[in-house]
Amino acid sequence: MNKTIINSQKAHASRSMGPHVRQVIPSALGDFDPFVFLDHFGPVVKQPESQGVPPHPHAGIATITYLFEGSNRHQDSYGHDAVIHAGDLAWMQAGKGIVHAEGRNENKTQAETVHGLQLWISLPAKDKFIEPNFYHYASKDLPSFTIETTTIKVIAGNLLNYQSPVKSLSPAYIYEIKLLANQTLELPIQLGDSCGLYMVSGSVLSDTKELLPTSITRLDDTGDLLVVKAKEDSHFIVLGGTPLNEPIVGYASYVMNDEEQIHQVMMDYQMGKMGIVKI
Repeated sequence: MNKTIINSQKAHASRSMGPHVRQVIPSALGDFDPFVFLDHFGPVVKQPESQGVPPHPHAGIATITYLFEGSNRHQDSYGHDAVIHAGDLAWMQAGKGIVHAEGRNENKTQAETVHGLQLWISLPAKDKFIEPNFYHYASKDLPSFTIETTTIKVIAGNLLNYQSPVKSLSPAYIYEIKLLANQTLELPIQLGDSCGLYMVSGSVLSDTKELLPTSITRLDDTGDLLVVKAKEDSHFIVLGGTPLNEPIVGYASYVMNDEEQIHQVMMDYQMGKMGIVKI
């Protein structure tokens, strides 16, 4: 049965981070369990002297940075240091708490355009205090395939027997899709999974509704087939997963299951238990 649209909303520019950042989840339509956060940043020109995002803590989630254009340096308090490029994926399992910085001291000599997504996935209750870790997946290691003229990249999860190498503790999927004008795509989605579609560019029709750039759309969990037709060349993300159906308490960059856990990770950070980023 084809999926139907529950609601759709344009994501607006961030008031705190500037017009180059669109706050998508939860700002526009709430969370997409297990996803609790999505920012779409850029395209924006990053100057050589840019100092990026200073060190800050996370706990209780997996943070994901995926780039469409440009590059970005990841550094964290567990000693991981990696530069990701267009098509690469940075996956940080924050667990009990980690501090990281992005885009610091990149030693660039020329400006570059940076464009991508940052997402957070809530970790299951049993894994909220797991040991932190970081994984860098090169673009070539993320499966990409075509259906006729449609290009699909499996960033996380499994689609049509194409399996991402990402080991998500929360059952989740992220697909990047480029659909040419007048082409129709049918994607199988597991019954009961949450399902969202975020438009990066172009224009598509789904369930008779036109979806435009920077819109996030929630689809029902009773259908098992997502049908999308492009009105023009389009670029979009399909994401979701098996809902954890667990309490969510968020504070700043922490996502836990109750207030007591929030207080615990806040205290851990203040006491230096999450370490420091050596920049």
